[in-house]
Amino acid sequence: MRLEFTPSRELRALLCAQRARLEQPTAVLTVLRSALSTDIAAADVACSVESVHPDRFVLRARVRTRLGALRSYALKAYADDFGARVWAHAQALAACHEMAPDGVCLPIGYVAYERLLVFPWVDGRCLTDIEDGRAPELFRRAACLTASLHRLALAPEPPTTPEQLIAQVAARCERLRRRWPEAAPVMEPLVSALADAVSSLEPAQPAPVHGDLWAGQFLWTGERLVLLDLDAFGYTDAAYDVGHFLAQLERGGLVDPARAARADRLGATFLEAYRTSMPAVSARNVAFYRALTLARKIHTVRRTDPAGWPRLAVALARRAQAALEEMATAAVSVP
Repeated sequence: MRLEFTPSRELRALLCAQRARLEQPTAVLTVLRSALSTDIAAADVACSVESVHPDRFVLRARVRTRLGALRSYALKAYADDFGARVWAHAQALAACHEMAPDGVCLPIGYVAYERLLVFPWVDGRCLTDIEDGRAPELFRRAACLTASLHRLALAPEPPTTPEQLIAQVAARCERLRRRWPEAAPVMEPLVSALADAVSSLEPAQPAPVHGDLWAGQFLWTGERLVLLDLDAFGYTDAAYDVGHFLAQLERGGLVDPARAARADRLGATFLEAYRTSMPAVSARNVAFYRALTLARKIHTVRRTDPAGWPRLAVALARRAQAALEEMATAAVSVP
């Protein structure tokens, strides 16, 4: 699981230059032909920037063929060679017959010299944006899709331990102390509490996990639910994904209190459906990873919301502490 990566200034500059170059039609066509091993004859090409991060970016390429067919692709470029690891993991997933073939959006090509993955573009609505009566059933489907990933007999990398995950939270706390010392006291007690709680975790066999699971990673096309973005893939306790998903729902309810009750209901719906599919996953461990994710997001809200962070950070800390207290009362899993 890639927990942290900060590209150098030089890598960021190269990534920025690559993005500008790939926005040009000729460069896009060259990449697509290389990735798809075919001679795409295009009458019209358009490229738009979809997202930009310090270590990666995503472009959308729209290609109209000479026969008039319109094809769309997502091009995801990385500052380093991490895309090759994602490509290898995606190929392993594609070979697993236990996984629904259209349940995960997998890349269809990798261009090594560009450090770039090519995906089919999927049109749809994020699960976070569906607020009508379809939402409960879609959250159940999301839980079942998550469970099907966790059941796969894949070991994409060495297991990530709870201690490694706590070390990442501690590193974020240290960055808070250096940059925003007024925020560190909110997070510091949680780092100690998480370290103390590790001894209460139930033993768990590692499983292939998404690593950044939340409702925004699921896209509803109107016919199928698709799981996006494998960048945080890993091999650890399946409870990590579940706790992360629930914590992100909680965080959304804290940002917009009017949606808090709905977030709690949908979280309960997801958890019930997941437990039906994966009863052996520890409720105690889910509570721990929920707490860990909520604690980690204190750094995020301080960085992204300079005005609103005091209220949100305190609320996140309270929720994290409550999740740790739930560990004590959670029933022990039956093997």
